[in-house]
Amino acid sequence: MFGYVLANGSSLSKEEKAVYKAHYCGLCRVLRERYGQKAMMALSYDMVFLEMVLSDLTGAEESSGTERCIPHPVKEHAYTITSCTEYAADMQMLLGYYSLLDQVHDEGKHRDAEKRMRRLLPMLEERYPRQSETIRIHLDELGRNEGAGCSDPEGMSLIFGTLLGEVFVSDDSSFFRDDLRALGCSLGRFIYLLDAWCDRKRDARTGSYNPIPAGIDAAAMREMLLDAASSASDAFERLPLDQHVFILRNILYSGIWSKFKEEKE
Repeated sequence: MFGYVLANGSSLSKEEKAVYKAHYCGLCRVLRERYGQKAMMALSYDMVFLEMVLSDLTGAEESSGTERCIPHPVKEHAYTITSCTEYAADMQMLLGYYSLLDQVHDEGKHRDAEKRMRRLLPMLEERYPRQSETIRIHLDELGRNEGAGCSDPEGMSLIFGTLLGEVFVSDDSSFFRDDLRALGCSLGRFIYLLDAWCDRKRDARTGSYNPIPAGIDAAAMREMLLDAASSASDAFERLPLDQHVFILRNILYSGIWSKFKEEKE
């Protein structure tokens, strides 16, 4: 379900692309160091967005360098790491586990990977009890509704949004926790709706669950997505961000719409 919160590269300068890629590579590096080489498979741009927002918001000091890695063994590439990268990596693994669990349940895939990642759960749940409990409760609610054949895409998206909203709050004592929670919730709504829209034809062929009822067209879906994106933008603009704000706005106002535009064509 993840992988929709990414930049529109055609609207970024060469320097901005380099900064964005360095944060991506920094998150990849931390995932590898904390969880091993296979953890890089869980990496998504969604958590790069979260890491950049939190780093900008907290004024976290950046640590940069260059390296070669397994995906890019020939040429050295730059990476950037902040104190928020570890949190984003941990959330990537926590969400990655439940994503794998969903694939095992729906498609019978990735059973071995799910078993390996399951061993990390006790440590992550102990370190992040608030986030872990929220993820578990709301995924269970989604599962029950799916089993009942719920055809309320906006209601289902709000459940997923509430889950992601909690992930966006790394520190519940932060002055900005409400706006971060609202940003994450609205982005979660957008992600859920867009994922359902992109999967609707495949799900119809396979008989898999999809919350979008028959008859909803691209115009109606665009209105639902626009409502979620607008709410995310409102929360985002209330945050005092400046360091990478152009890249983050590119993601929020343009990049997240890329897959919807592809589906319409």
